[in-house]
Amino acid sequence: MVGNAGNMPRTLNVTVAKIGGSLLKPGGVEKVLSKVIERHLIDDSKLILVVSAMKGVTDTLIKAYDEGKPQLIQESIQPYMNEAYRFGLSKLGRLIENIGERLEALVNVREPWARDNVIVHGELLSVMLVESILYNELGVDAGAVYDPGITTNEDWGRASVLGVSSHYVRHRLAWALSRRSVVVVPGFLGISLNGRLTSLGRGGSDYSASLIAAYINAPRLIFYTDVEGIMTGDPRIIGDAKVIPSLTHEEAYVASLTGAKKFHPGTFKPLIDSNVNVMVTNPWSSNGTSIISRCVNTPKLVSISEVGSIGLINLKSGYAVTVVGCVMGLDEYRREVYLIMSSYDPVDVINDTEGNAVSSIVKEQDDAVKLAKDLHKWVVSWIR
Repeated sequence: MVGNAGNMPRTLNVTVAKIGGSLLKPGGVEKVLSKVIERHLIDDSKLILVVSAMKGVTDTLIKAYDEGKPQLIQESIQPYMNEAYRFGLSKLGRLIENIGERLEALVNVREPWARDNVIVHGELLSVMLVESILYNELGVDAGAVYDPGITTNEDWGRASVLGVSSHYVRHRLAWALSRRSVVVVPGFLGISLNGRLTSLGRGGSDYSASLIAAYINAPRLIFYTDVEGIMTGDPRIIGDAKVIPSLTHEEAYVASLTGAKKFHPGTFKPLIDSNVNVMVTNPWSSNGTSIISRCVNTPKLVSISEVGSIGLINLKSGYAVTVVGCVMGLDEYRREVYLIMSSYDPVDVINDTEGNAVSSIVKEQDDAVKLAKDLHKWVVSWIR
């Protein structure tokens, strides 16, 4: 819930930039941070960095807790310790070791709140490491805010954000930005009204960045990832997938609901009707996908998801193959999509009520892949 934050006057030239875990790899963190800083710290601008856990860390933390294996905690924190000692940050290294010992004890606490506490520590350790590298190695006036003010209920594992968050986020980050050029905050997590750490769900760091950008009415929000932007299809399945030049906020929201690029399903919802300029890109690229308010009248992408895992479909089994685009509300485009889908004997064909997507439900994964490839040929024929 964003409330009226989208109408908040802009008092700072601030960019919110989210750095994905795929970019935070051992041996490469400093290089990524240098490039991001180079792109943004100009003309007295300010920067809020929302960071994910290092690649693979959250999965290991989840496994450590769910399987009751405290020995996996050491595996989770080792990349952070290695980076800290590599830069000579011995105090940070010892602190990370102490945190690891506490997490090992928490793995044996079989309570829902304990699980959330364990699995969000990848982001908290990323904040510690990123702030230290920025300040000590790159000479950047950086500071950490471990609780940026995102307040949630206690629906463990997928906590819902409460409306009071807008007030807390604006005040805490305004205070931090008045003292530092760069403020580093964790994604993926919130704090309950009872003071417990909560998880926003997988992909929650993207959602955190969108919430923060909307709450403070930031001029810019950049999602930095390991590819140049949002693709027309999953490149692991569709070999000739292309970067989409632009999407509307609504199209991006529907795409996230259907599993595109593994965005948290709520990622783009706070940005609908906002004035935030959004880009999905790579730190070294001058291109990317712009998220804009005006629809470009072409289909945009194809996605595949197991139907039980996405937000648009409420079925128990099968695969959803979805075409996303604001033109899917127009008869001439839908007819062509229906014709392609019909040859795969779908269980059902479902139209998004807002006219941004059409989904075909098929039983077999092989059929879903073949259908996605056929639909993708049609989609890219419209994209110039």
